[in-house]
Amino acid sequence: MAGRNRTGLRLLGLLLFTGALPACGAPPQAESPRTIEATLARVGKRLSGRLSAAELTALASHGDRLLAVLNRGERDALGRGSLRFRIDRESDLYVVAPRGSEPFWLADQGFAREVMTLHDPDNTWTVYRKRFSAGEVGLGVNGLDRSPRAHYAVFARAADGGTPSIQGLSDDWQVITAASGVALERDVAGPVLDLPETLRGATLLRTRHDRRHAALLAGGRVWKTHGIAGRQPDQTTIAFGNDPSTELTFSWRTRPGAGGAVARLWKAGASGFREYRGTSATIALRELLNDPVILRHTVRVSGLEPDTSYEYSIGDGAGPGMSAWTSVRTAPRCPADVSMLYLGDPQCGLEGWGDLLTAAHRRRPDTQAVLIAGDLVDRGNERSNWDHFFLRAMRVFANVPVMPAVGNHEYLDRGPWLYRAFFDLPENGPAGVDCDLVYRFEIGDVFVAVLDSTAAVTDPLQAKIQGDWLDEALRSTRKTWKLVMFHHPVYASHPWRESPALRDAWVPILDRHRVDLVLQGHDHAYLRTYPMRDGRRAAGGTIYVVSVSGDKYVEQSPRDYAEVGFTHVSTYQTIDVRPREGRLIYGAYDASGRERDRFTIEKAPDGRQVARRGK
Repeated sequence: MAGRNRTGLRLLGLLLFTGALPACGAPPQAESPRTIEATLARVGKRLSGRLSAAELTALASHGDRLLAVLNRGERDALGRGSLRFRIDRESDLYVVAPRGSEPFWLADQGFAREVMTLHDPDNTWTVYRKRFSAGEVGLGVNGLDRSPRAHYAVFARAADGGTPSIQGLSDDWQVITAASGVALERDVAGPVLDLPETLRGATLLRTRHDRRHAALLAGGRVWKTHGIAGRQPDQTTIAFGNDPSTELTFSWRTRPGAGGAVARLWKAGASGFREYRGTSATIALRELLNDPVILRHTVRVSGLEPDTSYEYSIGDGAGPGMSAWTSVRTAPRCPADVSMLYLGDPQCGLEGWGDLLTAAHRRRPDTQAVLIAGDLVDRGNERSNWDHFFLRAMRVFANVPVMPAVGNHEYLDRGPWLYRAFFDLPENGPAGVDCDLVYRFEIGDVFVAVLDSTAAVTDPLQAKIQGDWLDEALRSTRKTWKLVMFHHPVYASHPWRESPALRDAWVPILDRHRVDLVLQGHDHAYLRTYPMRDGRRAAGGTIYVVSVSGDKYVEQSPRDYAEVGFTHVSTYQTIDVRPREGRLIYGAYDASGRERDRFTIEKAPDGRQVARRGK
């Protein structure tokens, strides 16, 4: 306890020294922001300029310390801007909160502690009362840290004995009549065991239990990014459209207010460039205290020529806001050769992963696409992870289309919303699945389908929807070579975890259409199976690969389906398809360029596999 107190005193001393703590009696330093989100973003930005990430984390974890460094405007916004509504007559409002986590603003607004207490199976609730005139009411946040065990509720009883009318509530709040057995949160079953007569028949305002921590300055950890957005475009990604030979999508980042989305493309021999316009979207994450809001710009370009190199520049359309000219090439049509890179799980060790990716592209500058089998970052909804990822990939992503699969780490905390914000991918997947998560494309004589295994391993309906779509997509393609990519392995390299739901739902489809390669990640140990059909080795069957390109590794147990397996090595894979020769050549390489695995599949003109040659 003494150590914690010393830390708190040191932190408060630092805040006083840096001017973060307002002087007694000083006027508000700034006009109160209109929303809780805006207030917290402002607080975070202000404090991040003075404190280290560790100090910010300590501050955000203790509501009393955070409260002490708010200026008057911020304290007032957080104390009145969370629950707003109107009452049509003078009323007594009773705020009930779990004992020990009473909101700070009760004292600010002049609420008085009542003698009565409430009890449910989980908590003892203290009661505070204040009389309000008819009109607007503004109540504050539930708390500033994770200590509140539940969200406060509000009872309203009109001073004239009638029932007040409540208007203007947000959808998060519910209005009911208080009676015996009522619960104080709308999604918690535990009833109040001893509702006082004073509150029976009153109007009760209650919200969901999961909103009890809605006003955290940071969700457990405070992040400061070293990659702050500016006017100049960065974090560029290029993706294929529905037709990779004629459509490309450009996406990039800037700071807010950096203008519109413009892409200029110029083909050698043309008299000038063509200009295309797109859309811009705001991405706001208050947990990223020194750069919480960015713009993500997207321009979709169509009508291009196949297998053609274009110079491009992206930005806001004005000279200082445009990027330098850079080159990209559209995909070829059959029967041209195709070369792609495939990597599993960057996730951890992104600096080394960036070196691996850059080395792969340097050795194979003919690469026409980069395939990544999920878990691109460790924490998919913390933008600092993505800032680091894009920083390490920028030399490659600005020149080569990247076509990823979503992994379970992109889903962490709140679903893959940041992943979807950063990548604009073909929207040709099945109905009932979020766009950008399941899609297909064709390049040369190669068909590629990308699935969302994270949804499928937990939801049989998702597995079926994606499986049915894949079945039809494979049936309809005329391409000779068929590749499928998703994150969770069908045949695992991990020593104990399996994905039987995927094996049951998708393997029969992969077998039926004689898919050549299945590209996977997740297990953090390299594995290549024998050709497999119906769960057994079979000549001409599908080869499944698990790879890892980051530096998070696991041990590997012997598997009867594994032809090649090793661990503690980060690799990239090359996939070269030579239609005129009827060959697919696969290689796996470590950071030094040493070949770790290799095989070749040969096909007859009718598409049948006729030979497979291993390393």
